[in-house]
Amino acid sequence: MFLKKLLDRLILLIQLILVVIFIVFEEVIWEGIAQPIYHYIHDLHILQVLEARLRKLNRYVLLVLFLILFVSVEGAGMLAGVMLLQGRVVTAVLLYAAKVPIAAFVFWMFHATESTLLSFDWFHWTYEKIMAFFAWIKEREIYREARAMFREVKASFRAFKEKYFSGENTLAKRFERLYRTVKKALKGRE
Repeated sequence: MFLKKLLDRLILLIQLILVVIFIVFEEVIWEGIAQPIYHYIHDLHILQVLEARLRKLNRYVLLVLFLILFVSVEGAGMLAGVMLLQGRVVTAVLLYAAKVPIAAFVFWMFHATESTLLSFDWFHWTYEKIMAFFAWIKEREIYREARAMFREVKASFRAFKEKYFSGENTLAKRFERLYRTVKKALKGRE
């Protein structure tokens, strides 16, 4: 009985960790940073030319190129995590920030050459398993609850931002007026 409760709590903790990581990646990193970069990259004319050339590449050359970029990007992410755990926060954040545009490029490259890359049976199998894992995470009740909570936090943050940092009555403008008043008062003392 005790072991079953302990195992259930451990499984719940693992699910919670996976869900939080997934939501942070999906909501913050992907939607907030990488997706806009991806759309920008996708719209560049030079990359449309590159896309046509990538599609003409030998499928093995394309696979090697994709894997080198993919492993490099994921390795940079893991290295950033290690640096963060070592307390080198600034370096970790800078490395992760540098990785995001490259990751968006790799994502673009995958979508541009998806049919060729998925023509490798092992690649297709791996891709299907990863997508099934993401679907499994999204099916969890804990995911739905955490996502709803995250949406509430985002809505509260937006309301706070609109109340204090938008329009003529922003907190920043109030501080600016206070700064000018204090500066004027201090100049008058000179």
